Formats: sequence, C-alpha cells, structure tokens
Amino acid sequence: MKLSELSPGERAVISQVGHLDLPQTVKRKLLSMGITPDTRLTLIRRAPMGSGLEFDIRGSKLCMRKELADIIEVNRCETGDIND
Repeated sequence: MKLSELSPGERAVISQVGHLDLPQTVKRKLLSMGITPDTRLTLIRRAPMGSGLEFDIRGSKLCMRKELADIIEVNRCETGDIND
C-alpha cells in the first residue's frame, strides 16, 4: 500500500521508496528525511485539506506532501508489531 493511504494513528514499515527512474534530487531528499526501506513510522495526522501528512519517524516529526507519500510503499503493522 502507499504511505499516503494510511489513516491517522496507523503504523507501518517502509518497504520500497519510489521508482528506479526517480530524479537524483528526489532520492536525496527522501534519504535526508530518513525515508529508507525497513524504517518504521506512524501517521500522526493529515492536513485539513488533505495535501500534507505528518509522521512520527525515528523519534522526529516529519511533514510531507501527499504527492511524495504516493511514491513510498509501506506494509501496515498491527498493534505490537513495532518496537518503539
């Protein structure tokens, strides 16, 4: 599923980031934000108009646009699957 499809409070593990043909600048941006495979995160909330998402990732709060979250594949975790 896509990262943008999570509901607030849901936890997930990143399985795949983007496509092989993504521009280097986008790949670098994702890497600098800590968006890498096997990273655990929680969706905190969505912006009122739905264009932005806020995540708890590696103990930090991270906001990103829905368009960017659309290219990140995740596996949803059941409660207790993630050790914080």
